[in-house]
Amino acid sequence: MDKAAKFKVDPALTKILGESYTSVEAAIKELVDNCYDADSTIVSVEFPNPFDHSKIIITDNGEGMTPDEVRDQYLKIASSRTSRKGDTTHGKKRKVKGRKGIGKFAGLMIASFMEVKTKSKGQETTIVISKEDILDKDKDLDAIELPLSSIPCSKKSHGTTITLTGLNQNFTFPNPEKLKQILSREYLRENDFTVTVNGEEVSVKDIPGQKFEKEIKLSNGQIVTAVATITDKAHKYHGVNYRVDGKVIGKPNNLLSENELVPQKVQKRLHVEVKADCLLSDTTADWGEINESSKLKQEIEEALQSWMVDSLQEGCKQEMILAKARHQKKINAYLSKLPEFKQQIAKAALEKVIERFWTEDDSKIDTIISIMIDAFEKGHYWAVLENIDQADDHHIEKLAEAFNEFGLYEITMMTHQASAKAKFLDRLQTLIDNPDTLEATVHQALSNNLWILGYEYSHFISNQSLKKACEQLCDKFYKGENANKRPDLFLGMAYNRERLLIEFKRPSHTLTRYDEAQAQRYRDELSTMFPNDRIIVKLIGGDTGGKIKQQNNANDLAYHSFTEIISNARANYDWLINELTQSNG
Repeated sequence: MDKAAKFKVDPALTKILGESYTSVEAAIKELVDNCYDADSTIVSVEFPNPFDHSKIIITDNGEGMTPDEVRDQYLKIASSRTSRKGDTTHGKKRKVKGRKGIGKFAGLMIASFMEVKTKSKGQETTIVISKEDILDKDKDLDAIELPLSSIPCSKKSHGTTITLTGLNQNFTFPNPEKLKQILSREYLRENDFTVTVNGEEVSVKDIPGQKFEKEIKLSNGQIVTAVATITDKAHKYHGVNYRVDGKVIGKPNNLLSENELVPQKVQKRLHVEVKADCLLSDTTADWGEINESSKLKQEIEEALQSWMVDSLQEGCKQEMILAKARHQKKINAYLSKLPEFKQQIAKAALEKVIERFWTEDDSKIDTIISIMIDAFEKGHYWAVLENIDQADDHHIEKLAEAFNEFGLYEITMMTHQASAKAKFLDRLQTLIDNPDTLEATVHQALSNNLWILGYEYSHFISNQSLKKACEQLCDKFYKGENANKRPDLFLGMAYNRERLLIEFKRPSHTLTRYDEAQAQRYRDELSTMFPNDRIIVKLIGGDTGGKIKQQNNANDLAYHSFTEIISNARANYDWLINELTQSNG
């Protein structure tokens, strides 16, 4: 009879688990998480002198462990606290952070030796884990003996100290500021839990980002301080966070949620902490909220709103400038085609749109610019502007009415244009879904609607000379018996003499490398006619059958399925219609 088999645990597993952290600071943060799960209220992290490299010490005043808990729970690999004791801690009912039972090995990423000294229920237990001893042993992990000692201590004593020695010289020295930034994201709003790094308490000033500070003098003479941080991405606790008598009160409150001039993506990057001990008497008994009727709170928030907007405008100014710069070349190309007296108005309108939507990705901004340009080409837009121009400063009501009309018309007009293009996409999809649709049919539909490929392609136009060049190319290769194999080509030119060659295939045709080679040959032939101009090639048809990858294409050659370009365009226009509809509502 065959003998049963069972797993054997290689000691190298501890090394793998210990080195699964992205940085030294991330590994130390994992050890701090363990302190939090032990119901600690105070945690201290001490780094050595950069020239010393002697030891890192993490100390907490949590519940600690008995000798049996060290043996049966702490040393049990992948035995998470949640599986043993539930999702919340025993004393403070905190939501447990360590959920995989491997955080104990974080120290072995940083150091060769990890000493754990823990006190609980009158016993002080010490265990030392040596990375070298574990990895050098020719045994299974469960057969390795670890030195453990226990001595009596005061029954009132509790907590754990982890000492890491023999620091790994292959890693950069741990950065206290980086660790504080990491810890601030996780623990800044935690009451009854204080973390210090080299004696400095982790605070709002450790949130990474651009800082703005303000003192607010209230009508009763008291002073309130506010610190605003603009982070690189959405912050977990964006909005206004009140701290009263050292405690965080209630949930963050976004005072700018109704402000349409500040994009929501930017609002979510703003974290504000307000220290307002003057609100102590207006705070609920459980420290859960500040009374909504508090006059002092209302006074504070009135002062905060304009300051928050000013801080965001100042902090994000450079980002907005860069967003404008990315699109300026396209805007200038269009403006140059307008009469001079219209250019300033069109430029101001386009810049206003970018200021509102600059946080969106470039494809969405391009969609908006395209819609605006379409609108400028309609005479009704300028009629409204003339109405505004005729309203002088002495007719305030008429001027206000004219500006209101312009704003509503601008939104309505853009919504109408976007909706019209969305309907075009619906009709085009119906055409593509028909298996009998030919190349010439989609060519006719798209040749004057190149915006579907992206705003940058809407500037390409064809003319008789370019059409003749395509005819000459086809006549050269496809005569007589091959006449029925003539490709369906579009050749357009932009303002900078850049040329765009599109070969349309049937929507039912699967694109292949042979199609790509043909398209390159067409470009090479056309290059003899236009030797000084760059020619971009787009091959459009059905899917690729998963056989060719875009990144392996030749330079300036891309292929697309009709479904892909319709889907991308539809996503942008649906988004814009939704944005404009909300604004008009």
